Amino acid sequence: MPEYPARHEHFTSPDGLGIFYRRYQATDERARLVIAHGLGEHSGRYGTVAGRLLSRGISIWAPDHRGHGRSDGPRGHVSSFYQYVDDLHTMVALAREHLPEGMKIFLLGHSMGGLIALRFAVRFPGVIDGLIISSPALGVPQKPSPILNGIARILSLLRPTFSFSNGLDASKISHDEAVVRAYLDDPLVHTRVSARWFTEFIAAMEAANRTVPEMKTPILMQIAGDDYLTSASASKRFFDAITVADKTFCLYEGFYHEVYNEKEQRRVRVLDDLESWFMGHI
Repeated sequence: MPEYPARHEHFTSPDGLGIFYRRYQATDERARLVIAHGLGEHSGRYGTVAGRLLSRGISIWAPDHRGHGRSDGPRGHVSSFYQYVDDLHTMVALAREHLPEGMKIFLLGHSMGGLIALRFAVRFPGVIDGLIISSPALGVPQKPSPILNGIARILSLLRPTFSFSNGLDASKISHDEAVVRAYLDDPLVHTRVSARWFTEFIAAMEAANRTVPEMKTPILMQIAGDDYLTSASASKRFFDAITVADKTFCLYEGFYHEVYNEKEQRRVRVLDDLESWFMGHI
């Protein structure tokens, strides 16, 4: 996966954690973008997106969520899902600094990052000019059993940091074997979540689906049609319920979860759609 030159910087979260982020500065800047990555991964895995958009004059800010990558915090743990949202708000505020008059700022979220981005858009209306949501966590292909839900709720109260495997099947992130191998070999990727994270994640998905009418931001949704990690049908139901007139839905039949990291001949189509949407909105 290509890596592009970036400045490595940090900010301090509202509760004192060090949050790492990558900053990519485009020449002849035309717009700005903040990227929210998915569960267990980190901001360095978005080289294909950075390469395409930087060449189009779009500067990028990409944080590692708390408990992920190079940021502080127990791996895969939050006390509240809104800690992710508030950290992202700080990142967007930094990306907005010295924003030239008339220049727009966008937010891209993948998987869990898509859920974070959607909660951000409702919690902080008017702060960003557009959303790009990739294979968002708005539902899961197989719902957790009532027994697992019950155990997780008890542990969330009694031992909130108790951790267990996130259960993600890495072989289903992409048809590109090199991408899968790089993911498995990446020391910044982790596979744990806490009991509190689990209950907060479920609650955040329910809240996102319940508050769709409150979402007023122009949106592009790019959805993997053969997704074993999140639910494509849940994404389509969410999209259909959006009341914003400026909304675009792209379904990629046969694609696995990480549509930006699929085999090259496939991801070109996804990146073309992403670029086309950007060019129509900046």
